[in-house]
Amino acid sequence: MKLVSVSMVRDEEYWIWYALTSVYPHVDEILVFDNHSRDRTIEIIRGMRHIADKLTLFEGFGGSNEHDNREAMLQEARRRGGTHVLTLDGDEVHAEPMLAFCRQLLILQEHQPALADPPRNPCVPMDSSPSDGALIKNLALRPIHPGFAGPGTCRPQDYLQPDNCHSAYNYLTRISSLHNLRGNGLIWGQHGFLETDDLYVQASPRTLWLANAWFLHFSHHPRSSRRKADGTAWIRPIADHGSVPIHAHVHWPAALLRPDGPGNPTLESWGVSDPPPGRPRARLEEFLAPA
Repeated sequence: MKLVSVSMVRDEEYWIWYALTSVYPHVDEILVFDNHSRDRTIEIIRGMRHIADKLTLFEGFGGSNEHDNREAMLQEARRRGGTHVLTLDGDEVHAEPMLAFCRQLLILQEHQPALADPPRNPCVPMDSSPSDGALIKNLALRPIHPGFAGPGTCRPQDYLQPDNCHSAYNYLTRISSLHNLRGNGLIWGQHGFLETDDLYVQASPRTLWLANAWFLHFSHHPRSSRRKADGTAWIRPIADHGSVPIHAHVHWPAALLRPDGPGNPTLESWGVSDPPPGRPRARLEEFLAPA
């Protein structure tokens, strides 16, 4: 089993260091495809010497066709001998115990030779002949979106749906087998990954739903210093959806506490990191309305 982290990013300077650092111990390679960032994203990635032995950065990657970009990422992961991919956004941070468990699970269930895909499970009543059993190809984790009130909070929506709601808003399929994996050919906002039998990974019986495995997704927080052309609004929307306490089993990932991280407005506002000398500490409220 070879697990390859793949990220297609654009203008993710505030979180990319923490995202890549968080997955480093549990993947075999880290591939970052930069889709023409115009902030400090590339500069920050180039300076990540602590993960340089696994990291490959593709600058000026791809065009406006979302499907073609994603297919190129999968092709590169396969070319490097990957058997599974961890699809990592530039604004999400993983906890080491969660990814350690996911990796060990994939290793322990691996068969040599591989199980049939789809597996042979006749399921005939009163027939004791062995079946192939469960073939685990995809792992779905719970995204937790930190609230603006601090690191011990998340937005209320994260806990409104029950564990057995397997929608993409309650779980995200983050690790997938590369066998038969491909895009659906649609544009951004409608894109998705298909696998064997043209099944979406989110709808596949070969997806394992890990109800208590999670990662932090900072999609509603400041992600880049870039603003629109008129200088009055942030390129990426920033929204406070409210804050409630995070469940007891969710803890702060180690990558966010590293003293060598570059920091960002969210971490500064919470006192996790210090602003550069001579600049006042950021407040998240300042980012909610145009300056």
